[in-house]
Amino acid sequence: MNYVINPDFKLIYAKESTDDLYFKHNWKDMLIQISQCEWEILSHLVNNRDENKTLAYIKQSYDADLAILNQLIQYSQEIELLMHEDALEAYQNQKNKKITQNITAWKLAVTQLFSFLNIPIEFIGRGNLRFFKIAKIPLEKTWMEKWAKNAWVQNLSSIASLLLIILGIGQLAFHPTFIEHWLEFELLSSPYLIPFLILGLLSSTFLHEFAHYLIYLRYGGLVADLGFSLVLGFIPFVHINTNSLHFWDNHKHRIQVILAGIILDISLVLGINILLNWEMDKIWFSHWQFLQCFIAFRIVFNAVPFIPGTDGYFLLSEFLHEPALFHEASRSLKKCKSVLFRIESIELTAKDYLYGSFIIMSYGFISAYYCLLALWIIVPYFISIIP
Repeated sequence: MNYVINPDFKLIYAKESTDDLYFKHNWKDMLIQISQCEWEILSHLVNNRDENKTLAYIKQSYDADLAILNQLIQYSQEIELLMHEDALEAYQNQKNKKITQNITAWKLAVTQLFSFLNIPIEFIGRGNLRFFKIAKIPLEKTWMEKWAKNAWVQNLSSIASLLLIILGIGQLAFHPTFIEHWLEFELLSSPYLIPFLILGLLSSTFLHEFAHYLIYLRYGGLVADLGFSLVLGFIPFVHINTNSLHFWDNHKHRIQVILAGIILDISLVLGINILLNWEMDKIWFSHWQFLQCFIAFRIVFNAVPFIPGTDGYFLLSEFLHEPALFHEASRSLKKCKSVLFRIESIELTAKDYLYGSFIIMSYGFISAYYCLLALWIIVPYFISIIP
């Protein structure tokens, strides 16, 4: 009987220390782990289309029999990694039917538009009020992946960020009058204020995520997606899904991927300082200053470890060696509540108190973040309509 590998599973990481392979299902968002040895056996079976030949191949290196091979085949079918060749068409039809049922007219129009631009967008529509996933763009075999893997782009991007930081700091150190200009900052209205801020924030956000992606690929990341989500049900959020980062053995490389976005934002803020030293119209000077405020605001809150999803949060997770920090902290808070209201008798540990405090601070910072973000969004709008 002929078998095929499910085309919806993509290899996201190969762990050299244990010879484990991690695969992720494209549209079911399911993660599986198998050994390099098991993968080689399955690949041999698919390519040779003969269980006896595959069994002979296994016996060259291992003491195995047909029962062991059948057990591997059965397990691979249960997790849908391996399927019968004649069942592939039915599987694809079921997949297309499910996707079609969930796609509305506007989603279809957006999909066709992105298809025309040769960009494969996939709508997800899954999550909760705190974090709802709308869609993703697989970056595999795209121009963005090609650029990010290029050694010249990687080196030039690092040099450019470092140069902007050095020049920006140098300007602040050797031109004290520049700080006086900042103390005189006033937001001036123009018809271009809102479009300028939207374009500037979209561009800076893209560069922030691209910085994460570039370092991710430099250190062996394989597959990533550009995700579009809603936070708290209404705040649009763009992010890079570095699918395999928490599997990496090298702690230093994981930290560098997380820090890449923050460093890029700092270089943008200081780079705008250089731009503001040029002679320009007072209104445009004001617009660039306000954009700089937005990016600085993002740097500060993105470094806060109490807001899930920020770079600061992931840095704290790395420090505590707790990938699911918010989830574990939520469990600790529930235990604290159970003890406080005497729902059940549980012995609390120091970790429970620490994680419970983390959740309380997290809710406070999240509330402050979105209140301030709403204020920053509303202020330029009202200024733009006031005569």
